[in-house]
Amino acid sequence: MSQLRFRYRGVKIVKKFGNTAHKINEILSVFKPGEKLKGREICRRLCDKGYRVTDAHLRMFIYYNMLYKHLEKEEIKGVNHYSIIGR
Repeated sequence: MSQLRFRYRGVKIVKKFGNTAHKINEILSVFKPGEKLKGREICRRLCDKGYRVTDAHLRMFIYYNMLYKHLEKEEIKGVNHYSIIGR
């Protein structure tokens, strides 16, 4: 019994996204006004908030669900930078 408590003592609780709208709101919440972020930076900030997200899945979600609706893309030196539309 004590071994189980010891093993799970340092485990970090991972948050899950409820649905697509929740995921969109959380992605938008990591941006500061006027900020342009790479996909990896968005992923890192979401991981800091406790979500388990990979860089590739996040970029695919942005492309299919958020691009040109919520975010705009700018290519700088071959790397995509995202910013919020209208801010």
